[in-house]
Parts: sequence; structure tokens; C-alpha cells
Amino acid sequence: MRKFLIISILLGLLFSGTVLAQDVRVDFFYGNTCPHCADESEFLAEMEEKYPQIEVVRMGSWEQENLALLEELYNQHEVPREEWGLVPVTFINEYHFLGYSENQSKMIENGIRAGLGLPLLETEQNNNKIKIPFIGEIDISGFSPLGLAVVLGALDGFNACAMVALGFLLAVLVATGIRQRVFLIGSVFILVSGIIYFIFISAWLNLFLVLENIKLITVLVGLIVTFFAVFLLKDYFSGVVCKLCQVKPGKQNFFVRAEQKLFMQMQKLVSAKMSLPVTLLGVAVVAAGINMVELCCSFGFPLVFTKILTSWELSALSYYSYLLVYILFYMLDDFIIFLVAVWTLRVTQASEKYLKAIKLISGILLLLLGLTILINPELLMFK
Repeated sequence: MRKFLIISILLGLLFSGTVLAQDVRVDFFYGNTCPHCADESEFLAEMEEKYPQIEVVRMGSWEQENLALLEELYNQHEVPREEWGLVPVTFINEYHFLGYSENQSKMIENGIRAGLGLPLLETEQNNNKIKIPFIGEIDISGFSPLGLAVVLGALDGFNACAMVALGFLLAVLVATGIRQRVFLIGSVFILVSGIIYFIFISAWLNLFLVLENIKLITVLVGLIVTFFAVFLLKDYFSGVVCKLCQVKPGKQNFFVRAEQKLFMQMQKLVSAKMSLPVTLLGVAVVAAGINMVELCCSFGFPLVFTKILTSWELSALSYYSYLLVYILFYMLDDFIIFLVAVWTLRVTQASEKYLKAIKLISGILLLLLGLTILINPELLMFK
């Protein structure tokens, strides 16, 4: 009887120890506007049913009472500082997972299974790849919002309409032969152009941040970007560099007539003998009007950039910092042309052949991004 009691106690301790060893806590931090967070929350609910031993603790990353634990987990798991604040982020024992996708879900489940002492599931490798015709596969897993801002901003900057407007202004200014006047008026034009474009993409960003039906909006963005890309490619194969600049007589639309009137007004302002402050003010107003008209020529890249950017749960400062990087690279080509004009008092323009090549590259990239947003948007939530 005594031996039976001892054996029963030992078996009970062994059994209870096994149960305790199988208890796994999942700390899941999410954002309140993050679609990937909602998807992962549903996935974790399935995991709770599949593995009753786990405890999923859901915490809003913006809530003050959760920040101390979140910072502690960041430090404990040695998460790089640049990744702090990105959601969803999941901590399971010694593992942490940033972001959520189909492949990521298998990795999270493996983290759970490792804690439970179960065999791991097989996961697909290199799932974040996009196939580009004639080029092959490109791994986008190493991309970041910064890289995205640089690449898309630079491509967007080669906008034929914007370059034609700057070239027209510089041609009028250079004719005066006064370097200081070229520098001041040209600087105002470029500064106003940058401000207008920043307001434009900020509006897209805020629109995507406040809209609730995110899945529907994602589909709409994918469709718009895809159609815009198709029109760009159609223009390329039709030999059109800029629709606002290359029109047939008698077929000028409202935008073309408006831009031509603004160009004429710009020429009058620059040529008129009036005080420099008044000229600069007039140039700023006309430049704002020209850039408002030209927004229809540069629509796809800001749309896709801000939509992808909102897939990250970032601080307001981070969002606008990436927008500024985008603007800086968007204005880079104009700034180089402007500096050359100031230094040499000659206008240098990108050739039509070069602008057409950029249009082809932009059209292909936008088409790929649009189709990716429609078919598998998780690929664009860069990790």
C-alpha cells in the first residue's frame, strides 16, 4: 500500500510537470487600424482551439498600460530599434515574429509547437518573391519603407509633365542672363512644387489611415493602380511622352488649356519689370496652379506608396518622415536640372527617348504592384 502511494504521488508530479511544461503564453501586440493584425488575431483564435494549452494575450500597441511590457519584450528579444512600433508583433518564448502573412502564420505555429514540444511543420522558404518578365524573381523580403520611398520617389520624379514645366520656366529665366534671378525664381518654383506634392500624398496617406473598410479599399487601390499602369504602357507604345504636352490641334481638354494659360501667366510675371518680392509671390501662386494641374500625370506612384506605407503601424512622425524622403527623391531630377541651369545659364532637359524608357519601366512596375495588391497584398507588407 505504501509503495502504491509513493508511485501514485510520483506519477502525479510527473504528469503535472508535463502539463506545466506545455503551457505556452503568446503575447500579441496589434494596431487598431492594421488589417494584418486583424488577420493574425483570427489565426490566433484558430490556434487557441487547436492547442488548448496556449494562452493568447492580445494587447493594443498604442495603449499606455501595455508599453512597459512591450519595451521589456523588445529588449529581451533584442529587437532592432528601427523595428520598434511596427505591428503586428508576436512574442512566444524565445521567439518573436514581426508582421503577418501566410508563410508567417506557419512560423508562428511552429513557435507554438516548439514551446509545446511538438514536431515542427514544414515552411516554404523565400515566399516573398515577385516574378518580373525577362528579369526573373526578385526577393522583396529585405525591402523597407525607406527603400520603397527612395525607389518609387525617384521613378515618380521622372514625370515628363513636371519636367516640361520646369524647362519652360528655366528657358524664360535663362534668357534674362541674370543668374541671381534664375536662382531665386527657380527656387520658389521648386519649393512650391514640393509643398503641393507633399500635401497631395499626405492626403492619400490620411485617407487610407481613416477608412475602415480596408479590404475593399485595398482592392480599389489595386484596380486603380493597374488601370493607371495600363494607360502608361498604352501611351508608351503610342509614342506619347506627356498627354498634357502632346495634343492635337482642336482636341485640347480643360487641363491642357488651363496649363497653357498658367504658362503664359508665368512668362508675363518673369518678363515684367516689377519688384522681386511681388514677382516671387506671383510665381508661387502660378506654380501652385501648374502643379495642381499636373497631379493627374503623376497619380499611380503616390497612391501605391501611401497604401503600402499604411500596412505598417507607424507613428505619425515616421509616416511623414517617409513622405519627406519620397518628396526629396521625387524632386531630385528637377533640382539637378535647376542647378545646372543656374551654373551654366543653359537649360538641360532629359531626352524624349530617356523619358519614354522611364515611362515603360514605371508602367511595368506599377502593373506588377497593382496586380500584387489585388492577388497577394501580404507580399507588400515588407518585413
